[in-house]
Parts: sequence; structure tokens; C-alpha cells
Amino acid sequence: MKVLCEINNIFDLPEVGMIERARKYVRLSDGQLNLQKAEEYLVLGIAFRDNSPWCFLCVDEDDEYPTAYPIELFRVVDDRMSSYWRLSYLEGSNGVAESSLLFVDWAKDPLFHEKLLNDDPKTIEVFRKYRELMSCEYM
Repeated sequence: MKVLCEINNIFDLPEVGMIERARKYVRLSDGQLNLQKAEEYLVLGIAFRDNSPWCFLCVDEDDEYPTAYPIELFRVVDDRMSSYWRLSYLEGSNGVAESSLLFVDWAKDPLFHEKLLNDDPKTIEVFRKYRELMSCEYM
């Protein structure tokens, strides 16, 4: 899946409900994100938060881990889902179900993203492999 950035500040979202939902997860006082308008991004996974998809993207080529952004910031330019994605369903600690579409190694490991953030070498290697594989799907 590929998306095109149309909005890079959560306060520019067209509806108050969208802004409020985004503010629950994006804690920037000015709402400005490091996305570039008119830039295409490869979606590396999707998390569902408050019944809304959030796209995992690497904004820069050398990013070691993806960051989730609300789908409302983008226009989908290629809606094909990656053949590497699997449904991940976890019961959250607060009793709320958490669903995602992620590549299989990530889908099976609820700590995968945390391991990326902590610079775990094996996890980074797996992430790089899937990032390259998914990139090839959309050439």
C-alpha cells in the first residue's frame, strides 16, 4: 500500500473528531509532523486505533523503525495490501482489543516495535528485510 501526504499538521484535519482522535496519540503541542506534503510513502503496516487505520511509515530512507500516522493525513494512491501482511489481534491490558495488519514476524511478536525502538540488532535485520520485500511489491 502506498499513500500520498496531503496534510502534515494534525490541526489541519478537516473535522474536530479527527483532530481529537489524533491528539490522543500525537503529543506535539503545535501538531506539526515530520511528513512532507505531496510525498509518497510505503505503508509498512496498519494499526487500528479507535476504529481508524494508522499507517506505519518510515519518513526517511534511513529510518530504523516505522512511526504510525492517522490515515486521514493521506490519500491512498495504491490500495493493494502487502502479501506479507497478516492480521494481528491482541487483547490489550485495558480490555480493549488491538488489531493490526503487519508482516508475519511483527504480527507474531507483540514486542517487535519496542525491540526496534530499543535498537535490537536481530529485530532491525528482520525489519529491513521486510521493508525491502514490501518496497519491491510496489515498484
